[in-house]
Amino acid sequence: MRRANFNAILAASLLGTVASSCTRAPDEPDAKTFADARRAIEHDIAMDAGDDTLSLEGRTRFYHYGRPVSHAILLLHGFTNCPQQFDEFARDLYARGCNVYVPRIPHHGKKYRLTQDLQDLNVAEMRAFAERTFKLSRLLGTRTTVLGLSLGATLAMWLAQTQPADLVIPIAPFLMPAGWNRTAGGATMRAAMLLPNFYWWWDIRLLTGTRPLYAYPGYPIHALAQITFLGDSIFDLAAKAKPLARRCVLVLNADDNGISNSVAADLLAIWQHQRAPYTEVILRDLGKPRHDIIDPTTFPDARTLVYPRLAALALS
Repeated sequence: MRRANFNAILAASLLGTVASSCTRAPDEPDAKTFADARRAIEHDIAMDAGDDTLSLEGRTRFYHYGRPVSHAILLLHGFTNCPQQFDEFARDLYARGCNVYVPRIPHHGKKYRLTQDLQDLNVAEMRAFAERTFKLSRLLGTRTTVLGLSLGATLAMWLAQTQPADLVIPIAPFLMPAGWNRTAGGATMRAAMLLPNFYWWWDIRLLTGTRPLYAYPGYPIHALAQITFLGDSIFDLAAKAKPLARRCVLVLNADDNGISNSVAADLLAIWQHQRAPYTEVILRDLGKPRHDIIDPTTFPDARTLVYPRLAALALS
């Protein structure tokens, strides 16, 4: 999804302006076995299938061998996209012997691409979603890897801070838009929450022609602010305590035009200061600047330039 001139246009809009949640299974506090997790995930899949507001591409995915295996992988899609974004990569990991769970993030995956459902996205809901899906994932294999892109990477970072994952791989986490630091960006996002919840296009030139066609072409600005607030909560916790995940590898695209790589690196530095053995991988030479380096619909070269490296990391 193209984000050209995002920062300048958003800032201008803020200066120039004056003045339905998805249905999920209830929490499974007593889930203790693979069978428990499978029932909960399949319940969600059935609920998605029965919801005629959702697209086929938007439904939760679960590729499994009917039993726990050595490696379970939780894949978390990006903001305004849906589980289809990770489907090819998920199938590849499944073929390598993994149980792979690709849940639908709340308010995503709707057939109507101009839905305003994202206006209800909030920090508490995102945290609860991440923690629930991780707890189910832990029952699917001996080792658990969490891998996410953009919003999914921010959720993965929350899990790295708060949950005992074996490995977390946040890819291009959306902590702040490209070009902004936490001070200026945070002030802008707080100001945005005081304004009417206006809709923002990913590409003002293409509007509804923005691809992929199973993702939303834009979003309510308050939803974007809520994601940065989730990032703030991770920074706050990281300053106080060592993260709980055993390993974390932050993956950044050197030519990312959507998120601030420096803010992501700042969080990694805090974790390293807390003596967490966390590292960084920077991907280069992926072609023109882009944020989504996963979805093969918009970036076919992901299959050869990105997937092999991520699979090697995820299975390490």
